[in-house]
Amino acid sequence: MAKQKEVVVNGNKFMLQSVSPRWYFDLNDRCGMTGGKRKTAEYIDELFKNVVIDPKEVSTKGFDYFEEAEDILTPEKLLGEIESFLRGRS
Repeated sequence: MAKQKEVVVNGNKFMLQSVSPRWYFDLNDRCGMTGGKRKTAEYIDELFKNVVIDPKEVSTKGFDYFEEAEDILTPEKLLGEIESFLRGRS
């Protein structure tokens, strides 16, 4: 069963659910996060759509959810929470 964790970022609650290690490493490779030309927005969008399960709007819209609100701070902090969660850091 996939592990889950609730995090609070800038006063907003997000429920995260783990993905397979293979999927995560493939995403890193596809988006150039392990070397090469980075596609940071694509990387963030895929993580939000596949790891954030609540609120549903984030898992549906991905990075666009924050783009519409012109919010850069929350997704930046949420990204850090997601990466720590997936890598098993507290």
